Parts: sequence; structure tokens; C-alpha cells
Amino acid sequence: MTAVVIGKDSKFCAELEALLKSQSLRVVLLADAAKAPSRVQAEKADLVVVAGGDLPLLQSLRSREPLRRIPILCVNPAGSASEVVATLDAGADDFLAKPFNGQIFLARVRTLIRRQIWSGAAQEEPLNVLEAGGLSLHLVERVLRAGGSEVILTRLEFDLLTHMVRHRGEALKRQELLEAVWKYPADVETRTLDKHVETLRRKLGPLGKHIRTVHGIGYRFMDPDASLAV
Repeated sequence: MTAVVIGKDSKFCAELEALLKSQSLRVVLLADAAKAPSRVQAEKADLVVVAGGDLPLLQSLRSREPLRRIPILCVNPAGSASEVVATLDAGADDFLAKPFNGQIFLARVRTLIRRQIWSGAAQEEPLNVLEAGGLSLHLVERVLRAGGSEVILTRLEFDLLTHMVRHRGEALKRQELLEAVWKYPADVETRTLDKHVETLRRKLGPLGKHIRTVHGIGYRFMDPDASLAV
């Protein structure tokens, strides 16, 4: 799936690009708003992210029939309440103002793309699905299916399992998992990780056996056919 980011602040756009790529999205960066409508159409974008306020750009995007159904998320940490209202009225589907938070941004992104998938306007690509050990992680929909049944996970549980599956077969250190999932804040202890792993195993039922403890190191996710010793 493709996201087009439009904005002149190269540093902020690069930050948005990195966040979007963490969701396995293909990202196209555009600085020239005048060329944006044609490029968005050519790239067959599934999502448009506008960094900064640009009402004429929104109006231009919404004036083209092929682009009217593409969700648009505007992000402007300096945006005022009146700008939020004006931007939404101009055709944006959502607006993030101050303070900017990367996790909230990604949650809004997933919500907009999920609507596209559920409506049939877009299809979730294999790139956005991780499968291993009878588990199927749908990264955009944020849905886990185990043995064909949906399993309800919290955000942290989903992110933890996703990281382990991405690195299946590897012995992952506790510190690495804390940094990847919790960003390792000072108030998070390794016991918090252990409790989340314990809960994951319970929720996964028989498939929880694929999460192995590597004593003195951390954890490893093993595929059923893997023969590495724990």
C-alpha cells in the first residue's frame, strides 16, 4: 500500500516517512504541492498525508474525481483550532495538531486505511501481513488471527508479537524488546516484558508454545518446523 507525504519541511516529512515505513507502507515524498494531485493519482495512493496547512492543496485534491475517495490526513503541530475546522471542511478526513505524537499519528493512519480495506476500496497486500506458526498478523488492520480465529490484543501485545515474528528464530534480548516496543522509558522494568509475554502465551493458547524463553537473554519466536535449540 502506498502513502504520499506532501510538505516543505523536509525534516518533519522524513520523520513521517520513517513512521509510515514502520507499518510496511510504501512512501512517496513530495515537496511541490502544485504537482501533488497528478503525482498522487499516478502513484495510485491509498493515503495522502499533508504536513502543514494547505487549503488550496486540499481543494485541488478533492476537485479531481479519482482522488475524492482517497483518505487525507493533515498534520500540523502548530495548527490552531480554527485551522483544524477549516481543514476538515476543505476535505481532509482527519487532522493532527499539537502536541504531535508518533503513536497517535500511526493509529490515525491505520484507522483511515482500515476503512479503505473494509469498504473494499483497497486490499491489504501480503507485505502488510506476517504469517508464522499458525499466526496471521494483519499490520494495517491491527488484527491477529490464530488458527483462523481472531485474538484480541492490546497495542503493546500486538507490537511485541509483531517484533518477535519479524525476527523469528532470533534470540532477542530483553533490552532490545523494551527499546523496540516500549522505547525503553525509565519506568518500564524487565518484569513488565515478562508479564506481557506470559499474557501473550495465554491468549495464543496452544500456539503460545512458539514463544520460547532464552534463559539469561530474553525470548525467541520459533516456527513449528524450526529445530534450533532453546
